[in-house]
Amino acid sequence: MSLASAPAHSPSSRHAPTSPARRPLRPFARVEVCEALEDARLPWMALAPEASASPYQSFDFARAWFATIGAAEGAPPLIVVARDDIGQPVALLPFARAARGPLRFAVFLGGKDSNFNLGLFRSAGAWSRDDVAALLGAAAAQATPRLDAFLLMNQPPGWRGIANPLAGGETQPSPSFAYASALPGDFSLWLDARASKDAKKKMRKKRARLEATAPLVHSRAAGAQEIDRALAAFHVERRARTAALGVPDPYATAAAHAFLAELARDGALELHTLSHGDRIIAVFGALPGAERLSGLFIGHDGDPEIARSSPGEIMLHAVVADAIARGFAAFDLGVGEARYKDEACEIVEPLFDSAFAFTFKGQLAAWTFLAARRAKRAIKRSPRLKALHARLRRLRGRSGD
Repeated sequence: MSLASAPAHSPSSRHAPTSPARRPLRPFARVEVCEALEDARLPWMALAPEASASPYQSFDFARAWFATIGAAEGAPPLIVVARDDIGQPVALLPFARAARGPLRFAVFLGGKDSNFNLGLFRSAGAWSRDDVAALLGAAAAQATPRLDAFLLMNQPPGWRGIANPLAGGETQPSPSFAYASALPGDFSLWLDARASKDAKKKMRKKRARLEATAPLVHSRAAGAQEIDRALAAFHVERRARTAALGVPDPYATAAAHAFLAELARDGALELHTLSHGDRIIAVFGALPGAERLSGLFIGHDGDPEIARSSPGEIMLHAVVADAIARGFAAFDLGVGEARYKDEACEIVEPLFDSAFAFTFKGQLAAWTFLAARRAKRAIKRSPRLKALHARLRRLRGRSGD
């Protein structure tokens, strides 16, 4: 946990300057807190082309999430913008406001739908951990009502070869890793590194078994009708899958349905489909970034006659081949452990959690947050505890909790 003292600014000040004595020591001169997303649009657009950030920090992702899931969860925007002496934006941190009883805090926007949490920095190397703490302290003081803490999870140490300014200082490992793959210039090279001759022969047989009864086609949904059809197939597949496992469906709510639809219609979410004749048997959702295609979800038909031919594996290979053909240098399957991720991804990416507290309540919240995250990590690292946790999740799912 990192405890930083907030500068002495009036909570009613929305554009408070830092102390003149500190200006030469900081990469920013003043701080703005935007509590309406549109107020942050211009600095966001100015920083996005230069910042080393993931697709989860795009303005379109933020707009779709706040309009749907954020609104349903009562998590309004709290976007922190830092400016230099001449008023140009030098950093933007995309947060959502949250509250628990008397506690007021902020988290990265996107919740569980954001696999990689970062800020947008014009010159990331110019920022120290103390600079970030000073920025967040000023923002906490300006927010209305004032914030007690920032509780931040699932942050990569760097992105596209540039260090994350929030990674310096006191951090702890996140409960789960992320999984990624570097993409060569040819799909056959990527596949050769993951599958033996026997494995590839088995894959060809599975594909042939499906193609014996109907054509097998991979495509990316284009237009409202194809988007709606792809999402409808995904929700049916996900609902059946989670029911079979006895766990809650994270995309079951109307807000989650609307979020994915908004993202896809804005072009921020690609919907890849694998069709067997007229039937969609697999759907893969991905966010395209500057050099990396980031997987958000995958679903496939659970019909035993379809499932025995591994439609999910065929889908993943088709997506990777398509990403390589379009010039992407990397591909990821997000956060969380799964066998298919181990098979497709050779890079295990660590993530970290951190907290910045500015009041006594904030210190207690930060300690509790980080302790809970450490406990979750311990469960994931223990086969016995992990199995017990999975059984409890299934029981809660069956009880409707």
